[in-house]
Amino acid sequence: VQPLQIALAWTIRSNNVIAIPKAVQEEHVLANAEVATIEFTEEDLSRIDQVFPKPTRKMPLDII
Repeated sequence: VQPLQIALAWTIRSNNVIAIPKAVQEEHVLANAEVATIEFTEEDLSRIDQVFPKPTRKMPLDII
């Protein structure tokens, strides 16, 4: 998988977040759809949380 697919899968993993990824080309639409099949282990999530810890205060939202 590609890094952006990991980011999108991580974003929507809880089903409490909606992501609207930009996709114009068919290959991008298909790549975005593939993220629904990505499953993270607890170790995966722990490693991601170590690199990208939760903020300790309110932060403005980024658009990536």
